[in-house]
Amino acid sequence: MRTPDAVCGCGCGCAGEAEQDDWPEPDKGAMRFLIASGVWMLAYGGYAVARRRPRWFPLWLAALVTWFTLCKYLICTRCENYGKACDFYYLGKWAARLFPAQPGRSLDTAGIIAEGGSVAVLQFLPALATLGSWRMFFTFIAALVTNQGAQISICCRRCIRYSTDPWKRETCPSYKLAEKLFPPKV
Repeated sequence: MRTPDAVCGCGCGCAGEAEQDDWPEPDKGAMRFLIASGVWMLAYGGYAVARRRPRWFPLWLAALVTWFTLCKYLICTRCENYGKACDFYYLGKWAARLFPAQPGRSLDTAGIIAEGGSVAVLQFLPALATLGSWRMFFTFIAALVTNQGAQISICCRRCIRYSTDPWKRETCPSYKLAEKLFPPKV
């Protein structure tokens, strides 16, 4: 978290409170890895659910559609990086194609429930579906851990450094975790 009277100390040349345009472009290599890990986790998770528990697949697919639409409406349209190639899988541009910005609003209960519910289904349904097939289970867990580790260390780490949205600091669990793992330099 940046404070108005602190120098970042990260070597990026920033000082004090960030203007929206001061958020540097994401590293393309890191973003490729983040997106690839997300695609791996989602593709393998969908495959595992479809193969092991086909009746669960419509629920998993509904969660995926919800995450890419409703959650982007309730969260991304309210973010300072809306419309930009942001650190969160470049989804700021995706949200801008679908929905108008909501700059005066912050994350609310609906956004938390939609995000938490859809992510829980996307992550836990494949884990449950693969129980009994240890190879599939551990492959999915490896994909999940890789993706979550990449997300926290790539996009959430930069969010705690550059974000000026107070609602992220107050309500985002990933922000709070990243802040503990990667304390901002003051």
